[in-house]
Amino acid sequence: MGDVNLKTRIALLALLLAPSLGYGQSFVQSFADSFNPQSPFDPSTYKPQTGKERWREWVKDDGAGPNIYVMSLGAAAYKQAINTPSEWGRTPRGYLRRTGSSLASNVVQNSIQESMAAVAGTDTRYFACACTGFFPRTGHALKMTLLTYNHSGHLTVDIPQLSGAYGSSMIQDMWYPSSHNPLVQGVQGGHIEMGLIGGIHLVREFSPEWKRLLHLH
Repeated sequence: MGDVNLKTRIALLALLLAPSLGYGQSFVQSFADSFNPQSPFDPSTYKPQTGKERWREWVKDDGAGPNIYVMSLGAAAYKQAINTPSEWGRTPRGYLRRTGSSLASNVVQNSIQESMAAVAGTDTRYFACACTGFFPRTGHALKMTLLTYNHSGHLTVDIPQLSGAYGSSMIQDMWYPSSHNPLVQGVQGGHIEMGLIGGIHLVREFSPEWKRLLHLH
């Protein structure tokens, strides 16, 4: 009788957890898909982003996709570990404040980049390298941290991306405690943000390999 009751409880638990496990797999897959790169750039077939495409990308990056939440939680965990700003402390409340701050900063960064890119006519998408080999592809990913394509398909300095990285970091320091100076810690944070963008480009460049390694579609 005891074994029957135990088996029944296990079966009921499995039924309850099944949707959650399925959602978890879907979330991981969706997060991985958010780092898919565009096909290698081809000037003969290149089409500039339309207004609708820019709008959809802004919505996806600022709440409709999972990456902003995962990255905000990760940034908050890092800042919790190094205790910055120190005035918030390593407490659950401090972690919540850091999460909210990181989420707001990401929204500001995406909004600055997307709006400036729309005005300047530059592309916010990441195009994979047409080359092969680890070092050429890595060099391409890091190069595209500073460069992008304009509406004519020519390489240009990515002013919107740079403005989003440094601008959001400086704005974030405005709601930090007074010990943080937007012109000092804000610029330093912008340097870190540009390094993170380079890391994201590397993930995008090598996303097919990462997906095969993680057994994702």
